[in-house]
Amino acid sequence: MKNKALDPVKLLRYRDSIYASDLLICSVAYFDFFSFFKNTPRTFTEICEHFKIVSRPADVMLSLFLAMKLINKTKTAYLLSDVSMEYLVDSSPESLVPYYASLKNRPQCIEFRDILLSGKPAGWSSRNDGSDWIKAMQDTGFANSFISAMDSRGSFLAKMLARKIDLSCHRSILDIAGGSGVYACALNKRHKHLAAAVLEIPPADGAARRSVEAKGMSDKVHIIGGDMFNQIPKGYDVHLFANVFHDWDIDSVETLVANSFESLCPGGSILIFDAHLNAEKNGPLPVAEYSCLLMHSTEGKCYSTKEILEILRKVGFIKPEILGIAAYRTLIIGNKPAVGVVRFDGHPGLNGKSGDGLFK
Repeated sequence: MKNKALDPVKLLRYRDSIYASDLLICSVAYFDFFSFFKNTPRTFTEICEHFKIVSRPADVMLSLFLAMKLINKTKTAYLLSDVSMEYLVDSSPESLVPYYASLKNRPQCIEFRDILLSGKPAGWSSRNDGSDWIKAMQDTGFANSFISAMDSRGSFLAKMLARKIDLSCHRSILDIAGGSGVYACALNKRHKHLAAAVLEIPPADGAARRSVEAKGMSDKVHIIGGDMFNQIPKGYDVHLFANVFHDWDIDSVETLVANSFESLCPGGSILIFDAHLNAEKNGPLPVAEYSCLLMHSTEGKCYSTKEILEILRKVGFIKPEILGIAAYRTLIIGNKPAVGVVRFDGHPGLNGKSGDGLFK
């Protein structure tokens, strides 16, 4: 970027963090969450059982409160921070519980109560038609609108990703669930030798095709209609999942990584670009805030780097690496082994380049 003053990171955070306060209000108003910890540290299982809440939204909530420094964590249990003991416990003389509870009728607070108890997401942007994000994407109008929104965000993030990654030793890239194709287009512009394609499920593939055409990239980026959960097309030596995993539960993420490993060319690489929590799941705060939005409206959340690395290793990818990109987004890379292809550090992958050679 020519002018750091024009960096949109704060604007992205204002939008992405919008549901975090509602989750905090919900936890206080409907569950009196912090009073449960007044005198005793609590394990994750005890928390879920006491409040009868489901593990996925509970995990997102606890990560948020850790990042907000409202709770602390030992190896086995969670406990209150001093500020929560003073202000968020109902029996405290300085309690702010009634102040928070006065906002409990906000629609998003009510939705979070139901999500915590059921684990099922609400409608995207609190739509009242009963459709969660997955069902809504089957509607052409919603798919067009959603992909346009992601293209808007991607115009900045895709450029930042393209600047940080060197794909000069690769031949082709498949942008899986690539939406508008903004990432495939940005990477092709940076690496003009790279054959690029976008895999997107119908009817979203139509929106992707129109978006790529509008960018004047139809002769460079091919659109493939298909379901990434059934089969990923073969013949590509790079698979990109950009802001994809956070829409799905952990079992679905593992399925996608396994499908990628199966179809990826030997010696190829999987690239996972997303907002990731750190290994301890206590930050960064903007990622923990964004995870609330995802938990609210999709089956997913922001995963930690540790969770993604464990899946990569389990499936068979070797020597994963992590690189910070921009706006609290990170790139995680895994390499598929190949006979006769040796990395500088002695491990196969990256077409003979060193483990650091993929990144500038």
